[in-house]
Amino acid sequence: MNNGAHVLLVSRDQMLLQTRALILGAYFQVESAGRVSEAEAAMAKIPFNLVVLCYSLTDAEYQKLIELCRSQTPQPRILALNAPNNGRPRPGSDAEYAIEQGPYELLKKAAEVLEFPLKPIGRASRP
Repeated sequence: MNNGAHVLLVSRDQMLLQTRALILGAYFQVESAGRVSEAEAAMAKIPFNLVVLCYSLTDAEYQKLIELCRSQTPQPRILALNAPNNGRPRPGSDAEYAIEQGPYELLKKAAEVLEFPLKPIGRASRP
């Protein structure tokens, strides 16, 4: 049930990238990048609708990615993920998400940022 929106996940943690790609990939076309250079190469090929920036990125990496996103045409929306017990917001994102809320809430937040209504992908329940 992919809606065609392109999402780029950027994180230094490969396990988090894989997990988030599985979750968001049920509804969106997902690419992953473990480094700024990989994200830059991906953005040169595909116009992303949403870029998800992990809390694992350094401040310098985060800022470079914000600048890179803002230089794109059209500009992707940016969702910044915050680590548990670290409410320190990073400037420049369109939306923020506290990861301790869980994976399904991440999917809902991404859909909200993209203005995409989530619908169940399983069979319809019977009355």
